[in-house]
Amino acid sequence: MRDDDDSASTMTTGQAHDPELFRRLGHRLIDRLADHLAQQRAGTGPVMPLLSPTEACGHFPTPPASGTGAGVGADDVDAAFTDAVDQALLTATQLHAPGFVGHQVATPLPTAALFDLVSSVLNNGMAIFEMGKGGTALERAALRWLGEVLGLSAQATGVLCLGGSIGNLTALLAARQHMSDDAWRRGLRVQPQLAIFVAETAHYSVARACRIMGLGDDGCVSVAVDDHLRMDVTALKAAIRDARGKKKRPIAVVASAGSTAAGAIDPIDAIADVCAAEGLWLHVDGAHGAPLGLLPERRADLRGIERADSVVCDFHKLLLMPAVCTAVLFKDGRTGAQAFAQKAGYLFPDDDAVKAGSAAGDAVDDSWADIGRRTIECTKAMLGLKVWGSLQMFGRAHFENHVRHCMALGTALAAMVRARPELELLCEPELNIVCFRVIGRSGGDNAAIRRAVLAAGRFYPVQVHLHADGLAKDREGLWLRCALQNPHTTVADLAQLLDAVVASSRAAPAAA
Repeated sequence: MRDDDDSASTMTTGQAHDPELFRRLGHRLIDRLADHLAQQRAGTGPVMPLLSPTEACGHFPTPPASGTGAGVGADDVDAAFTDAVDQALLTATQLHAPGFVGHQVATPLPTAALFDLVSSVLNNGMAIFEMGKGGTALERAALRWLGEVLGLSAQATGVLCLGGSIGNLTALLAARQHMSDDAWRRGLRVQPQLAIFVAETAHYSVARACRIMGLGDDGCVSVAVDDHLRMDVTALKAAIRDARGKKKRPIAVVASAGSTAAGAIDPIDAIADVCAAEGLWLHVDGAHGAPLGLLPERRADLRGIERADSVVCDFHKLLLMPAVCTAVLFKDGRTGAQAFAQKAGYLFPDDDAVKAGSAAGDAVDDSWADIGRRTIECTKAMLGLKVWGSLQMFGRAHFENHVRHCMALGTALAAMVRARPELELLCEPELNIVCFRVIGRSGGDNAAIRRAVLAAGRFYPVQVHLHADGLAKDREGLWLRCALQNPHTTVADLAQLLDAVVASSRAAPAAA
């Protein structure tokens, strides 16, 4: 059907792609979002809508799967667009509200979202350089910046991917290939049991990656932590000896630079010493805490990260980017490519063709340009634009100041918890994650207190269940948890949060 002879009542394909429709709705959207951001910064609405899954689904009915085939009427497009935006805003958790102190997701720079819009409109996949030339260059520049922040060598390179879970898997696939008998091609049946060592409090994505790679429960070796929830290096050495005694082949250790539960930073330098002595790959999961490298006064907390074979860092946590955008950096970029080496004639030229250059006479630098050779993804989003563009707009100092603000909030909240006789602190925060609870109340009581705070609408803290061999029994169980990475949150807001927690605990009867 041609666009010019279609019914005026039905929007055609050409009309749906009309730049003027995009312009009109785009102006409306930016105005709507700007008003929404101003409202949220004022703290006038609930941080989290109290909706059940069924109630949430009621806002978004399933589009009909059958009918006449007629499109949406042209006159209805504006109304449908407005309704979709309004329902999304109404049902969303409001990360720009000062009371959002919950999960480790950035309160994103609104302008960074505009770069996401550019990326979405351009829609350049990045499996091969010729499809996403600018996106590939942007990604390389963003990764080089991060490598310099972390003190990695000039040879360090990697890839941007969709989240820390994929990032950890990507890094550990490289570790498996580099340390095994070519598991990528030969599989695991010809290998002894491979073993990766990780603190028992590490993010679940590490254990999940081990299972995805076929290592099973025996291949993910849990290492005890100390009383600050950091990997115990003595326990690590013992675990490696025990694994070798059981005829396992140790291949890697995962150190956390900011554990999810409490923000603990493992002793990376000491772990790097163990890896060097044992001939093991060192991977640092710095999804949350790697941006400490921006702060000269905190750089020592990450000592040893420059010795890692691979590092993961989430730009969508402390670095203010919209979700999700994760960097995977390798000390030697070739190891990342080895993990995914394969032929795909419809995408990648043969090595001989690469060396000879393309028909246009342009040789391709295969060590980095065709990103599909070193990542799980093929049609990959242009993630580097929002990172590079935001750095160009605001400079390193903006992100450094934000990270420092977040660390200061963590220190302030911990001090206020200590000053409240009704509350106890899990441990001194190493980052911006603070865990506390009401003294003398059970885990169920503290969970109920949290629910009361959520129902009031002003704040959104989360909770964590802690059980670890290195943790004293009286410190196990449920804790309230705050990840403080909202640029709009103030110390006064945190004091009001603690007021709300204490008031809720006094109003709620203790469990029998």
